[in-house]
Amino acid sequence: MTKKLLTSLCVSLFCAVLAQAAAVPEDQASLFLQVRADLQAGKVDTFVALPPTMRQYPLYPWLEYEYIKQSLGGIPDQQLLAFALRNPGSLMADDVYAALAKRLTEKQDWQGLLNNIPAELDDTDVLCYRTQALAATGQKDAALEVGKQAWLGIEKSITPACAPVTVLLRNHVKLSTEDYWQRIRVAIDKKQTSLAAQLAADLPPDQQAAVALWIQVRKDPLASLPTVLQQADSPYVREIIAFALERIAKKESQTAESTWLAARQKFKFTPAESGRVESALGMYQALRHDAAAIPRLVNIPAENRTQDGSLWLARIAARQSDWNSVLQATQQLTFDNERDAAGWKYWQARALEQTGKTQEAASLYANIAPQATFYGFLASDRLGQGYSGLNDPPVDRSQRVAGLQKLAAIQRVFAWFALGDRAQGRKEWFRTLQQMDKDGKLAAAELATRTGDPNLAIWTLSRSKEWGEINLRFPLVHTDLVQEQARNQGLQPAWIFGVMRRESAFDANAESGANAFGLMQLILPTARAVGRKLGLTISSKDDVLQPATNVQLGSAYLREMLGKFNGNYAQATAAYNAGPGRPPQWAPSSLINADQWIESIPFTETRDYVQAVMTYTTIYDYKLNEGKGIRLSERLLPIAPNAPPKTAQP
Repeated sequence: MTKKLLTSLCVSLFCAVLAQAAAVPEDQASLFLQVRADLQAGKVDTFVALPPTMRQYPLYPWLEYEYIKQSLGGIPDQQLLAFALRNPGSLMADDVYAALAKRLTEKQDWQGLLNNIPAELDDTDVLCYRTQALAATGQKDAALEVGKQAWLGIEKSITPACAPVTVLLRNHVKLSTEDYWQRIRVAIDKKQTSLAAQLAADLPPDQQAAVALWIQVRKDPLASLPTVLQQADSPYVREIIAFALERIAKKESQTAESTWLAARQKFKFTPAESGRVESALGMYQALRHDAAAIPRLVNIPAENRTQDGSLWLARIAARQSDWNSVLQATQQLTFDNERDAAGWKYWQARALEQTGKTQEAASLYANIAPQATFYGFLASDRLGQGYSGLNDPPVDRSQRVAGLQKLAAIQRVFAWFALGDRAQGRKEWFRTLQQMDKDGKLAAAELATRTGDPNLAIWTLSRSKEWGEINLRFPLVHTDLVQEQARNQGLQPAWIFGVMRRESAFDANAESGANAFGLMQLILPTARAVGRKLGLTISSKDDVLQPATNVQLGSAYLREMLGKFNGNYAQATAAYNAGPGRPPQWAPSSLINADQWIESIPFTETRDYVQAVMTYTTIYDYKLNEGKGIRLSERLLPIAPNAPPKTAQP
């Protein structure tokens, strides 16, 4: 990457970090790349012969690291430890500590391991080594505690490092049968079937057989169900049946219903087990917008209805304006944090308001109105209040940002960026964030913003969970492009910004797993179809990745969706995400409010997407219009039934 390009990345005069990275002599950067390639190929001579001046290059520790990997067997313990201590909290140190922990374990140098390997290192094998060291030095209670933590964190398979820990825990009766089943449940849910089979080997034969059957069900629930139904009644078999029915109900609802009817005649399901299956069947009815889901889910005793069952009872009841059922469902929901609970406080308030309990409703609205979120804005609209969450002034973090620039880890990040290796730079960045407090992460987001990297700033802010940091979370990027296309397409620029912010977080080079590209995440078929209408030839993803072309195509497609859905932003936004054929499938039988329709969108991704884009559009509208934007509820038009098909004229 050239110095000219680096300078163009800056959005202000604050480019000290990038300038420092660019100021590194080009021969040093070239030499680094050459020597690193040599080391990775097993050639160490060029590293040994490096001039002393290379030690000043920010990425020099990575050459040391590559040398250590190639020469690990011949490097003394103290040299490994010294390297890790010189590069604390880095990806390099993490790997060196892991290698040293393995070596110390092999030598049974237990005290050396406990003294020198950080206890907080996030590595399951290292935790297992630490467990062995604690046990060997007589610290049984600590060993069992750390060992249980390590055992619960095992993924994919039990490694040689963790096999002794399993034995230790089993010998001290720290692993109950329920512990095994709890871990097996998680493994099967994550498709870690090899791990599930390994864990089952410690169980009695009948339970081993049950796990083997469950693994079959995980792979093909529909084909495996007849075999399951032939088994003798047991808690494990009933759990497997429930697991299978939960998966079948989504696409084979009639099969699930008939199988459930047959299973109940043979197996003695407990109320909790029945509640789990009925919740799943009712949830999938609700996903299909079948009003019959309401009585089914209501009839499940509250203590036996699953969280998902209550969520979808609330959603389908809200769609049907059955406010008493909304109240019943929302009162059963529990959440780990206030942000997740806010949406259901909103719906509880809506239900209270509709049932005449206006003071209680107002109190709940007031509780969430300060949040600059979808539900916070809607709550403010219900109260007729301004959006207080958008009025906070920017915080001056210049002193903390200046301190971050001096960190060796941050200098390495920008050196990677200067070499054009953004992936490696970001890995270093996010590893460094793990050591920072909240204010440090906010300062890091500020640093990323000032150096022209809004995408990095946004992802950094997500680590701090400071969602109220509107100025950092919602930068104005590519403003000229957006304003130009908004004029050309007759769109509100805030909507284009909202879509772009959600789609790519302003990463112009973003590529999704679904092969969507660029700022507005367009797939090639859509880009080509829109391009033809605009007179543009789209040959490859490189054409779509060009910011000007991407924004032009994305804006034109938004215009097309808005026209298709008669100016309804909620439906047009859903169509941009899920395709234009989906929103008509979700149309109500009679006119409903947009919040009711959005909440009942059956695709989690699309539901979250519409809520996010509408929220971001509101925020950008206020930023672009100096606090005089359109209120969220004014933009959310009611959702009408599908128009009847036109009949042919005689």
